[in-house]
Amino acid sequence: MDMWKRSSSPEETWSDAEGGNENGEWPIKGIVGEEINSDGTSVYEVRWGNWSRKDGTNTTWQTEIPDRADLVNRWKRHQRSKRNSMAQESLDIEVAWPDDDVHNRFTFLRAQAYEEKKLRRPGAPSAADWDKEIDLARRRTDEPDAEDGNAASRLRVRRGTSRSTMSSDSPRPTSVRRTRGGTPFNTPPSSSGRDVTEGSKKITTKISVKSEQASTSAWSSKSSSSDVKGDIMFVRSTEPLHGRALLLSNWNRAAMGVAAAAIRISSAITDAEIGQHLEKFKYMEKKYYFGDPELQSIFEVDKGAFLACTCKRCDRPSHCQCQAESEVVDERLHNKAYAYNEGLFTFYASQGVEVIECNKSCTCGPMCGNRVAQKPRDIPIEIFKTRRCGWGARSTVRLPRGKVLGIYTGRLLRREDVDNLPAEHIGYVFDLDGTEIRGQHNAGAKFSVDSYDYGNWTRFINHSCAPNMKVYSVVFDTIQEINMPYVAFVAVRDIPAGEELTIDYDPSAAEEISAGTRKEKRKISSTALLCKCGAGLCRGWIKQ
Repeated sequence: MDMWKRSSSPEETWSDAEGGNENGEWPIKGIVGEEINSDGTSVYEVRWGNWSRKDGTNTTWQTEIPDRADLVNRWKRHQRSKRNSMAQESLDIEVAWPDDDVHNRFTFLRAQAYEEKKLRRPGAPSAADWDKEIDLARRRTDEPDAEDGNAASRLRVRRGTSRSTMSSDSPRPTSVRRTRGGTPFNTPPSSSGRDVTEGSKKITTKISVKSEQASTSAWSSKSSSSDVKGDIMFVRSTEPLHGRALLLSNWNRAAMGVAAAAIRISSAITDAEIGQHLEKFKYMEKKYYFGDPELQSIFEVDKGAFLACTCKRCDRPSHCQCQAESEVVDERLHNKAYAYNEGLFTFYASQGVEVIECNKSCTCGPMCGNRVAQKPRDIPIEIFKTRRCGWGARSTVRLPRGKVLGIYTGRLLRREDVDNLPAEHIGYVFDLDGTEIRGQHNAGAKFSVDSYDYGNWTRFINHSCAPNMKVYSVVFDTIQEINMPYVAFVAVRDIPAGEELTIDYDPSAAEEISAGTRKEKRKISSTALLCKCGAGLCRGWIKQ
C-alpha cells in the first residue's frame, strides 16, 4: 500500500507572511475537512486566520493538532452525528466510479457513512453479476478523446427571434443559447459536511515556526510539515494549484459548502485543455449571481410578498396556500396537483407552466415533498470528453425517470443586455422564457442567465435531438410575478450510469416536426451548426 501513501507536503515559507503576532504565530480558525489515509488515519484540513498564500488559499493539512484535542473531538462528534443521520435515512451506497482515484477510496467511503450503514444492514446482498455490471458501466464510459476544438465540433445554439411553437398561443419551450467550452474537474467527496469553527473565539493551537512543538498559546504558527484546513476548502498540496486540480478544489469546495454531491472530471482531460477562463470561473451550485444590485433587489422580494402555507405536511395541494397560484394539474383526475411524488417529477406541469415549490415563509420543514429542486444535488456528476461534441456531463449512478438533477445557475441579466455580451458568452446563455408565448405580447421584464463566468456543471450539458432530460421553470426563492424563475433539469427516462446527460436546445423544432406543421423542406440558417448528436431522429442542424 506504500504506493498510495500521501507524500509529505512542501515546506511553507513564513518569512514574508503578515498578520501574525510578535512571535510569528497565527490563529487557527477551525477544522473544515478531513481525508482518510489507506491505513485508516485521518488528515485534517485547517483554516488559518490572518494568513494566506499569494494565491489566496489559507489552509494546510495536519495529521494532528496536539494541544487542541477538544477541537478535533468536536469535529469527530459532528461528523459521526452526520453519518448516523445518513445511515438512518438510507442504506444505499454509491459504487465508486472506475478510475485511477484509488488513494481517495477510504475518504469516499467515509463520506457515505459506509461503516454506519453496514452495521444497520440486516444482511449482505448477493454479489452475483457485479463484475458484469461494472464491465458494462466501464464500456459505456470508455470514450475516446474529443475531436478538435473547431467550431464545427462544438454545439452552439442561440436564442432566435424566429423560434416558433405548435400554435401561436401556446407557451414556447424554454430556449437556450449554448456552446461547448471549458470543463470542470474531478475531485473525490470529502467527509466534511460543513465547517466546525470557533466563531469569534480564537483557537489555541500553536505550532511553532522554529520547532513543531505544540504550545497552549492562543496563537499558532504555521507548521512546515503538512497541510491543514480551516473553513471548507480542499487544497491537497501547499503548492499553488492550477488546471484540473484547481478546478476540482474550487468547485468541490463550493458544492460541499451547500451539501451537494461531488463533481468529478475525467482523468482524460489534461491541464493543457483547461482554458484560463475556467480557472477564473466561479462555481455556484445554487442561486444566481447578480452583477447588477438593482436586479438583486428585484429578485429578493420582501418575505411578506410570498404566498406561504401553514401545513405541517404538504399532502393536499388544494389546501396548501402557497399553491394557490399553481397551474399544475393532474389531467387524469382534473385536480390541482403537486409537481412531485416521492421526490420525483410527475410531469404534470405542462409546457409553459411554472412549478411553485414551498418557500422560506412556509411552515413545512426541509423534508417537505414539495421542496425538490431547491434541495442540494445528491448525485455525483462527472465532466468528460465525448466522441463528437467536446466536453459533456454524466452521472456516475443510475437515474430514475423524474429525477431532478439540478438548476442552471450563472449571472442573471436583462434580456436586452444579452446582445452586448462578448461573442464567447453567447453559447452559455439560457433565456428564462419558459412561460412566454410567441406571437403575443408577453408582459413584464425578460431575463436570461449567462454561465460563462459564473455557474455550475449544467453549463456542460450538450444538445441531443433525442435527449434524456428536459427543463422546467421553478420558483422558490422569489415570486412568479418578477419573471426570474430557476431552470431545473429532470430525467425524462431511466438513465444508466455513465450515459451522457443531454437536453434539446430547440424543443419547439422537434414539436413542429412531430405535429407535422412543417410540410416543406426545412431551410437551414446560414449561421446554423451541423448537429453531431448521433440520434436516430437527428434533425441535422442546430440554430445558433
